[in-house]
Amino acid sequence: MGANFRPETLAELAGRGNVAVRCACGHRAVIDGPKLSRYFMVHLWDGRLHMVQDRLRCTRCRGKRVRLGLTYDLPTGPEWGPQGPREWKELVRRLRG
Repeated sequence: MGANFRPETLAELAGRGNVAVRCACGHRAVIDGPKLSRYFMVHLWDGRLHMVQDRLRCTRCRGKRVRLGLTYDLPTGPEWGPQGPREWKELVRRLRG
């Protein structure tokens, strides 16, 4: 594992740390990487980074022109998504029918 790490999927990025999201308006946020990766897997969404960028939106300007990167910072903002194993199971059950 060299310094030239170039992830192609969300799972690869989340395996190293959290996800830094930067918008064209200058807003920056950090999202819990493993949680975001699991959320994408549960929804059966494409985890390639260029597809993940299309699903994310800036909370300040509501724009979709975001860029993703790796960070070791703690997640910012309020908690989102399922908070415990029971909520994850309920989400999977609801989505898979």
